[in-house]
Amino acid sequence: MDKLGPGGMIMDLGENLRSQAGGLAALPGEGKAIVRGAVDARNAGANQRITSTIDQELGPAPIPSRINAGIDVNQANLSPEYRAAFANASPVNPRPIATYLDRELQTLRGEAQRGLQRVRTMLNRTGTQELESNPVTLLETRKAIDGMLETTVETNARNALQTARQAVDDELRASVPGIKEVDSKFAELARQREAVGRGQQVLSSGREAPRPAELAQEVQEGALPQGMQIGPSAVPMRLREGARAEIERIVGTNANDRVALQRLIKGEGDWNRSRLATLFGKDRADRIIGLLDREKHFADTTDIVTRNSLTAARQASQQELTGSGAEAFGVPQAFMAGGVAGATRATAMKGVDAVVEALRGIKDESTRTAMARILTSNNPDVLEALLRAGRGSGVSGSEVDKVARSLLLSQGQRSALPQQ
Repeated sequence: MDKLGPGGMIMDLGENLRSQAGGLAALPGEGKAIVRGAVDARNAGANQRITSTIDQELGPAPIPSRINAGIDVNQANLSPEYRAAFANASPVNPRPIATYLDRELQTLRGEAQRGLQRVRTMLNRTGTQELESNPVTLLETRKAIDGMLETTVETNARNALQTARQAVDDELRASVPGIKEVDSKFAELARQREAVGRGQQVLSSGREAPRPAELAQEVQEGALPQGMQIGPSAVPMRLREGARAEIERIVGTNANDRVALQRLIKGEGDWNRSRLATLFGKDRADRIIGLLDREKHFADTTDIVTRNSLTAARQASQQELTGSGAEAFGVPQAFMAGGVAGATRATAMKGVDAVVEALRGIKDESTRTAMARILTSNNPDVLEALLRAGRGSGVSGSEVDKVARSLLLSQGQRSALPQQ
């Protein structure tokens, strides 16, 4: 019951107790209203419990598009620093780059050749065959290569473009003092944007999702500064933001299906728990998984109690509750297995005959109402009695449930029984 939290009810503690509540919920009377009212009220608060707990543990959910828009603004704000660097630049010498590209173009074919041909043309002054010595133009050439790389998939073409980009970058480094410091800032922001997208994949079940060990390595390496950057990178933070945003998306699109919500975030096995622990810490991950497990458990109870699941068990419970065709809880058999002494000890009551009389009153509407109140509560006295029944009564495991249900009824009529 501690794991279920304040929203837990005695009916959540086992399939038979759920079926008993389902039997009450299917019979006319106040007991039906009590059981259905309790589960309906708990269901109505599910979304609030889930969102508030996740917000408390992981913080408010960011919106990826807004994060990326902020990154774009920060990259644009580097323009003055680039202008300052180019104010002291000397003319570039693209001749070695052009010679290299001309040689490669003689042997490459297909997409790789077409890509390098475009780069080679960019090295010339527009409309001429003369090489351009303006360093700003070479910077724009590098940007164009970056754009080509974003859409190029074929391996040879990517390798050719990356080699050409490195040659352009080396020439800019030699001709534009201070450009690599600004480049490092720009690249850091680009890595952050990539990390936001990566974070949205970590809970996926597809091949694109990292294994727990891979994610731990990505977080560790992502924090390391790159190039001439000073201080740790914000990549781990962006990974967390991406994952938090994805959790919010999952919650938003599955708010009314707690079983699916638990499956999508917790996943199969322990991988998602490990991934969440890597990004948010073990304690927070455990609390989030615990929340989802509780809510799934509550949803399962609702299915059994109000949606005609486990029909045979519900019918058996209804027969027990009305006395129509079933021996009430199998009490004689339970007592023959040692339940008389066990039930007496567990309930701290004297007078087994009084307990039996209480059980015989199961067909009474007031008794069913009292039982409904107990099943929808987390009454500590009843919980303690159930624990004692299972722990010290001497009743076999198969009979404990019968005694437990007897305890529920006897607790419902406790005021009519002699106390110790």
